[in-house]
Amino acid sequence: MIKESLVKTDVVKVEDKKAVKSFFKILGGVADAVRSWVGNIGQDLSNSRDIDSLVLKMNECLNPKGGEVSARKNTVSLGNLYLSLSEEGKIKFLQTLAEKFNPDKTEIDEKIRGYQKNQNPELSYKFEQDLIKILESPRSKILKQFISLPEGLKFIIDMRPDVLKLKSKYKELNRLESELKSILHSWVDVDLLDLHQITWDSPASLLEKLIKYEAVHKISSWGDLKNRLDSDRLCFAFFHYKIPSEPLIFVEVALMNEIANSIQHLLDESVPSSDPSSTSTAIFYSISNTQAGLSGISLGNFLIKKVVEKLSQEFKSIKVYATLSPVPGFIKWLKENLNQDIALLGKLDIKQSGAEILESIDQLKTNVECESGVKQCLLKLCTYYLLKVNSSNGNAYDPVAHFHLSNGASIKQLNWMADTSERGIDQSAGIMVNYLYELPKIDNNHENYMVNKVISHSKQVSSILKSK
Repeated sequence: MIKESLVKTDVVKVEDKKAVKSFFKILGGVADAVRSWVGNIGQDLSNSRDIDSLVLKMNECLNPKGGEVSARKNTVSLGNLYLSLSEEGKIKFLQTLAEKFNPDKTEIDEKIRGYQKNQNPELSYKFEQDLIKILESPRSKILKQFISLPEGLKFIIDMRPDVLKLKSKYKELNRLESELKSILHSWVDVDLLDLHQITWDSPASLLEKLIKYEAVHKISSWGDLKNRLDSDRLCFAFFHYKIPSEPLIFVEVALMNEIANSIQHLLDESVPSSDPSSTSTAIFYSISNTQAGLSGISLGNFLIKKVVEKLSQEFKSIKVYATLSPVPGFIKWLKENLNQDIALLGKLDIKQSGAEILESIDQLKTNVECESGVKQCLLKLCTYYLLKVNSSNGNAYDPVAHFHLSNGASIKQLNWMADTSERGIDQSAGIMVNYLYELPKIDNNHENYMVNKVISHSKQVSSILKSK
């Protein structure tokens, strides 16, 4: 395994270098050519002369001399300029784009007046099209020019996190962020994505990305990864044709004969593999978004539906589709509310004090064995958190719960000490949840949750709140 790991790592390093070189070749050509276009613009954009030069170059992207070839060359150079800037320079670049390339209000007002005065129905369509055209900001047109480049979509995806990080401090960036999100919404539409299974035979560079991007249960080694890609352990990802080597989101699935109640057991490399053709249950145990720039653009629900569809066609024996999911917001919510909501413990008939409950959670980090009263107390609080605690819009407060409930799942059961990792204890006292996807009930559950804010759950779950 050590030898195999070293080989994989070496391949990854080589392929990564090729990817970087290819990226700058596509988005830059020769550095001298970029410098000849941007001139002596400083990395910090620290003076008005630099800003004036930047505005001039942005306008050249909008109105190039020399047609389409010049437009692409200018956009390439502008992208390389952005990548070469310091953090301070990038802030000023984004501010300049946001502030100086808005739609022309005077022109909009003029078109609106013309539309209102128009008495000829045949001319209405032309007025409408002209208005649509001028309502699009020049900055949006610049951003869209990047999409035509081979690596342009990735450039826009990588630019958006810069804006997301800064927009709370620099309010003028909100318009820019909104346009970036709108562009990405249209270009990362599910119909433009391809579903592929990732296997142990996939390129090493792709396997390395699984290790890098896994956001739920850290992949500890190549052996751990190989186990997750065994015959009864599957991984599926969405890819975009403009970024063919980069998964946008991936999900890991375990084929079993029962609903899993422990992530330790599910990921145990010593457990023998099952025959996938005879398994009855598919457990979705990890779903990871890989691109921060696609935040707020929902892909996970489509991914799960596509994978369920694929598995149902390939494995006729599978009848149960469920998850083994974390409860990432539970302990944070508990710590914030135990002292503020003094009636909460009494409402749930819990005898322990807030201090005792928090102390018992700390003890779980060194000893997962605990008194039955502690277990019952924390399960009851977690059930209350999942079923009764809502966000301001009435949805489930826990983000993972909201994700699965909005997809039409129901809460099947809570599992005690299902994740004994440090992260699992810190986030949820080791508790994990099975969300059940019953295919005939998905649409009804989805509508009931989204419209009526009703959380579908089993009697087993609701009984926890009634326990003494």
